[in-house]
Order: sequence, then C-alpha cells, then structure tokens
Amino acid sequence: MIQEFPGVLNTVEWHSPNYTPNDGEGSDLATVINGCSDDAPEEGLVYYNRGSLYNVGGIPHLQWNGVDNVIGAGSPWWDRYEDYYPMVVDYSNQQTAYEIEITGAYISGDPNVTYEITVSQGAGSPGENMALEIVIAEDSLYHFWSSPSVYHYTRNVSRNYLTLEDQCKNILSLSNGETQTFSGEFEISDAWVGDNIKIITFIQDLDTYEVYQSEIASVSRDLDPDVDGDGITNNDDNCPSVHNFTQEDWDEDGIGDACDYCNDVANVPGNVNIDALGEEVEPIINVMDILAFSDLLDDNSLINDCQSLDLLEDGEINQFDLIVLIDLVAGGGIN
Repeated sequence: MIQEFPGVLNTVEWHSPNYTPNDGEGSDLATVINGCSDDAPEEGLVYYNRGSLYNVGGIPHLQWNGVDNVIGAGSPWWDRYEDYYPMVVDYSNQQTAYEIEITGAYISGDPNVTYEITVSQGAGSPGENMALEIVIAEDSLYHFWSSPSVYHYTRNVSRNYLTLEDQCKNILSLSNGETQTFSGEFEISDAWVGDNIKIITFIQDLDTYEVYQSEIASVSRDLDPDVDGDGITNNDDNCPSVHNFTQEDWDEDGIGDACDYCNDVANVPGNVNIDALGEEVEPIINVMDILAFSDLLDDNSLINDCQSLDLLEDGEINQFDLIVLIDLVAGGGIN
C-alpha cells in the first residue's frame, strides 16, 4: 500500500509596493530578488507576477491553497476568524500525494546557505505539470502600518523567489513510490536578519495554480547544525567545515589548527617560508627567507594569504621590503 500524506499549512507574504512601509534600510517588504537569475532586486516584480495568477485586485488579498481567496484584512483582525477557521480545518484534513523534506547547511554569520529538498510521491497523481517552488523568506519584520496606525510583525516575507523564472522551475517527474531531489544554494543579503531566514517550498500545479503540499525550514534551527560531523555545533566549532573534535587552537586566534593555514605564532613579518623551531614554534628568519622573498618578487603568483611580506607596512610588497628583510637577517635575524 502506498501512503498518502497530510497537507502541511504554511504561508508566504508578497507585498504590494503601493501599500508597503519602507524603513530606508534596505528591508522594504516589496523588494524580492528575481529568482535564480542574476537580475537585481526589483520592487513589486514578484508581487505582480504572483498577483496576475490569481487576478488580485483588493488589498490585502489572501490566496488560500491556490484555490480560495479572502479580500480585506478586517478590523479588528479577529472579525475574520469565521472566514479563516473553516479553511484551516478543511486543509488540515486533506490528504496529498506529496511529502517534502528540507535539509542543508548553514553557519551563522556566513551568508552562503546550501539546501537539498526531497519530494516523495505516495498514492495518486494530482496533475501533469507540477513544480516544486522555492521561496526564501524573512520572518518577524517589525513595521509601522499607516492605514491601521499600528506597528506589527509581518510573517514569512518573501526575499528571494528562487524558482520565479521558467528556466528555474523544478519540474516534478514522479510516479507512485518515487522520490526526486533538488539541491542548490543562495546567499543571505546583508539587509536581512540571517537567523530569521526560512526556506519555504510548495508544490504547485503550473496550469491551475493549485497548491498540493508545502514545507518550511528555518536555516538557523532546521538545517544541519553540525556540518563537519565532529559533535560540535557550527556556531561553537572553531573549524565548522573541518572535522576537529579536539578543537585545538595553537595560536588562540579562534581558528582551529585543522583549518588555520596562517598560524599566527610562526607567521610573523619576515618569516617568508613560515618555518619554526621546537615545541614553542619559534619563527626562523634567515637567508632562506631572503631567497624565498626574491622568488616571490619575480613571480607574485606564488604569494599566499598566510605570508606577512609588507615589512614597511606601507600597503605594498616590493624590493624595499626585501631590503628591510636583508637588514634584519644581516643583524642576526631570528634563530
């Protein structure tokens, strides 16, 4: 027997640029990145794209499951309770042929997020032109709304519609009992609060626009908390992408030895080849560093980020730094 799955209720907010506050700090609610292309964000572009699917006229417009709609917010909001409650109950009791699982990797402070989304199909075949849509949303944005003259939090505000363009659509090609996996990555903008970012997915019929399943994942809570599998969570790991359960950090710079390719003990100005002596890792500066520096000046592609070569500290690396190094070695160098 092939299982059917319950429908999962989630929401995405798409804001009209005509009815959206702008705090002047780059977090305007109507600005959504244009899918998987390289196009710059365009205010209202995605809103009008989605609105055209459902003939959106009155504001606000709630499109429920791609089928039903409710227009107008109501004042106070609980006046709409009788409208919403039956739809929630009905949707919660529905069965769908699809289940969605979201996994991935995110390290707090790193703008890059990777994801892997697996769709499973149970019994039934809802449609022939089905796609997995992916939206990146920012949750809990606090704004002043002039019409009701109140501040309130907006939920799951769309920030990047990864599958907006036709060439970016994740088209499903599944039969009963099969799975299909889609993977990718996106970048968290400096204008967003990283720990408030979510991945929202929904399966939509591209002909009727009906939604058959949805799933949501918080990048900070639901994606892989231990990318390198060493038992230490990403935010506490001094090498979050390199397995190092001992967390050794010789130079105590917060970067573990397993991924610290510029050890601050041996890497001092003049120690071009970054060699050291003994257990105390005392840097060695001698004629070998002069020869190495000469080679680097002849071919600067050999220079790496670990080498401290700007002995004059003037922002440039040239023969004058080499002269300083020669004087240092002639004066006895180090070790």
